[in-house]
Amino acid sequence: MKYLNKIIVLLVFSMAFIACDENENFEILPAQESFQIVTPSNGSVIVLNDTNLDNNALFISWEANNQTDATFNVEAAKTGTDFATSYLIGTTQESSFGLTVDELNDFLLDVMDLNPEEASSIDLRISANENVSQVVSVILTPYKVEYSEFYLVGSLTGWDPATSLPMTNTGFNTFEITVDLADGDAFKFLPQNTGWDGDWGKDPNNDGSLISEGEQDLSGFTAGKYKINIDLNTFTYTVEEITSPGELYIVGSLNGWDPANAYPMNLVSEGVFALAIDITDGTEFKFLPQNTGWDGDWGSDPNNPGSIIQDGENNVSGYAAGKYVVIVDYNTLTFNVSSVNSLNVVGSINGWDNGSALQMGEASLGVFSLVMDLPDGAEFKFLPTLGSWDGDWGADPNNDGMVVQDGENNLSGFAAGKYIVSVNFNTLSYNVSSITGAPSSVFMVGSFRGWSNDADNPEFTQTADGVFEITQALGAGDEFKFVPVAGSWDNDWGQSNASKGVLEQNSEDNVKVETAGNYKITLNFNTGTLSVSLQ
Repeated sequence: MKYLNKIIVLLVFSMAFIACDENENFEILPAQESFQIVTPSNGSVIVLNDTNLDNNALFISWEANNQTDATFNVEAAKTGTDFATSYLIGTTQESSFGLTVDELNDFLLDVMDLNPEEASSIDLRISANENVSQVVSVILTPYKVEYSEFYLVGSLTGWDPATSLPMTNTGFNTFEITVDLADGDAFKFLPQNTGWDGDWGKDPNNDGSLISEGEQDLSGFTAGKYKINIDLNTFTYTVEEITSPGELYIVGSLNGWDPANAYPMNLVSEGVFALAIDITDGTEFKFLPQNTGWDGDWGSDPNNPGSIIQDGENNVSGYAAGKYVVIVDYNTLTFNVSSVNSLNVVGSINGWDNGSALQMGEASLGVFSLVMDLPDGAEFKFLPTLGSWDGDWGADPNNDGMVVQDGENNLSGFAAGKYIVSVNFNTLSYNVSSITGAPSSVFMVGSFRGWSNDADNPEFTQTADGVFEITQALGAGDEFKFVPVAGSWDNDWGQSNASKGVLEQNSEDNVKVETAGNYKITLNFNTGTLSVSLQ
């Protein structure tokens, strides 16, 4: 704050002023008629606001005809305290003194510790040469200072304001940041990244409080990842170490609020879990680090939408019926719930027209795929809603084979050819796999015939262009795959080892059933999907 440097000097003067030895018999004499405050008048009301900050806000003038070459001290105190605690506003050899809106507001908030947006009665007086003027009371209302940005600076940034880390504004005068701290790291906060003016640190006498004078660096943390919050409305801070659980589960109305039936989420990267779920209207849920009880459960922070907390948390709720991918990130202590009812491909292959994006097939819950002819130089990404760019997904520039919604890249770098493009929201992954093309016939080969690949292998029936079906009796644990020519293993097909329900020709897995019975098996070489359903 602009007034802080001036305050430092004034406070030093004030301390020297009140620290005089009692043995000196120092005495302030009553006001004389020739030593009187002229302005402001007693009972004046001043309401400050954050416009025209350089305008004069408080102008004090006085008559002191008998004070020759005197230095005048302009003092303030809270009304009713009889100046038991005196605050030095400033000194001058003139017969007047003024403060701008900005300076007066900072003095009231930072020196006198008054509450913003609240009227307070202040006593003013002038003293010089052991004489004191009469007391004039004024009513002042400071405004709440709004900060548009805040930064973290410290040993992790080389103590250089220019390289300080920008914090995220989470509300009026509230900011947060997640950082990796090393042993011995220390830091403080700045309202700008251009210098040290107005820096804030911890109050050595009040743990969790921020001050801008006499502050100390925040330090003493062990190496780890921390979420740091500051609240400049209450001048407080919190530093919370982020410890990611090894496992995470979703529990709620969708599984009877039974931890034993909680859905296991997938650890997709360090500290990040994901899972696609199908919910109905009114579904509520939260997160558990184990499926054996409620210890350590996490929910939604009612004061910070999209954040997770353990104490005072709410259930995650408010979503319409549908299919969603739920992502929990312990690097930032946040969660995200995004609709995955459908998925479409848009890119250079269709002139980047989101209205004519290519619809993908749903291979399984949260898994989509499509067979595509890609030319050299093709680029594309994914849209959950045809005709809209909202919530689009692309390649994660920091993790190969992963998809993200923010800071994403287009998928690119593929040679001309035919591919199965698939996205798995359970693992936040994508795959672009080369294929030979749709077969004109398909045969089923597997353990139900001792893996005999001959002319007697059962043949699929083609029901539409690129779509084949068969009903086959299978035993428990039977495995199988598909060949385009009976008696040959060339160009055989199986299921993707990364995404259930997606056809694959390279590094494919066998398809497996757990229960004996008659199964209807459908292969769609337009979308690259397969389904196996017990009849």
